[in-house]
Amino acid sequence: MTNILILGAGRSATDLIDYLLHLAPQKDWKITVGDFDKELALQKVNGHSHGEAIFFNVNDEALVEKYVGNARIVASFLPAHMHIIVAKACLKHHAHMVTASYLTEDMKALDELAKAEGLILLNEMGADPGLDHMSAMLHIDAIKAAGGEIFSFKSYTGALIAPRSNDNPWGYKFTWAPLNVVLAGQGGTARYVRDNRFRYIPYHRLFSITDTVAVPGGYGTLEAYANRDSLPYRSKYGLEAVPTLIRGTLRLPGFCEAWQALVLLGLTDHSYLVEQADHFTRAQWLGAYLPYNRNPDLEVATADFLGVDTNSPLMDKLRYLDLFSQKPIKRKQATPAEILLDLLAEKWVFKPEDTDSLIMVHEFAYRLAGKTYLRKTGLAYEGKNHDHTAISQTVGWPAGIAIKLILEKTISTPGVHIPVEEEIYRPVLAELEELGIRFEEEERVAEGYMP
Repeated sequence: MTNILILGAGRSATDLIDYLLHLAPQKDWKITVGDFDKELALQKVNGHSHGEAIFFNVNDEALVEKYVGNARIVASFLPAHMHIIVAKACLKHHAHMVTASYLTEDMKALDELAKAEGLILLNEMGADPGLDHMSAMLHIDAIKAAGGEIFSFKSYTGALIAPRSNDNPWGYKFTWAPLNVVLAGQGGTARYVRDNRFRYIPYHRLFSITDTVAVPGGYGTLEAYANRDSLPYRSKYGLEAVPTLIRGTLRLPGFCEAWQALVLLGLTDHSYLVEQADHFTRAQWLGAYLPYNRNPDLEVATADFLGVDTNSPLMDKLRYLDLFSQKPIKRKQATPAEILLDLLAEKWVFKPEDTDSLIMVHEFAYRLAGKTYLRKTGLAYEGKNHDHTAISQTVGWPAGIAIKLILEKTISTPGVHIPVEEEIYRPVLAELEELGIRFEEEERVAEGYMP
């Protein structure tokens, strides 16, 4: 019996576990699910005859040796910085590995060792990163094969609330790592290339510069802000000389303007502690960030600082968060970002009856046989329910399919990879389509198109 080890039983691993357990009897697999919270692992295994739940602590060397040593392949859904520990153990015990996290320099450095051992260490095998790479490469390779020259590529992804669950003025709820949402964009200046000019957007202006994105298939129009560093994707996608390449994050219209207000106010800062925070009301805390001797009416002072009308939709969003209320701050000391997170967590509740959606849009502009074409491909995928969310499925299913294909030797090239090779993306996308993850496509002649 082939042992598959899954490390991490959180929300994003739900459908990975279900997918592998469903196949386990016919494939003669044993699915071992390890988590620091063994009870959570037990819930995910749910008494399946081919499943086992274990307590796992990646910092316990004996546990790592024991369980990785018994596995043929490991899916690491632990926090990203822990993957390298698992990867080194996989190399030692001759096990393949799949993660859904961004490829790091430490992981890249294991490439020659993995090749020497005939092992596959496959990273970025989730939604974003993962599904974005695979769906983009399918079209990039096809356009190139037809003789087309791509001169603009834009890629946008958003983890959003499903339309039927959208019941607040922000149009957003926490469906994954809440603190990561609050800290989005703070990892460094966003970088991309547009019309052969490098563009840089520092964090304090990130949400004030947006694009409008129409989603194919009639979903509607969203707004996007630049996502991290787009420049390395020129080489990753084989588009080294492309004049325009932008990757962005999607939000509902109006979100970015309001989030930019929180940034300008200083409420997303995670670099220092607010001492005796529990001595503040929310209004007092907000007021502490406004210029001294402003209008004593806090709402008027805030609107004046932000340069908006007190009756604007932006101010309605701030009111919705109870920022002007006399409710006390709960934490004794915390960063501004942590205080803001508490306020958001009260309002952006992902309720049991809610589900989410994963929106992805790629836009390719290319020249072929003397004509310019604009091709757009889009996904608007809605989760099944509160537990089997769009995020859980679009992260878990690609990883699960990759595990199956590696064990079946359909994916067989050893080394450290991300899913940009045809050997990986084509069979994974084919099975995802069978599972209901389908992209809509539009193409038209677009003479005079400006990226």
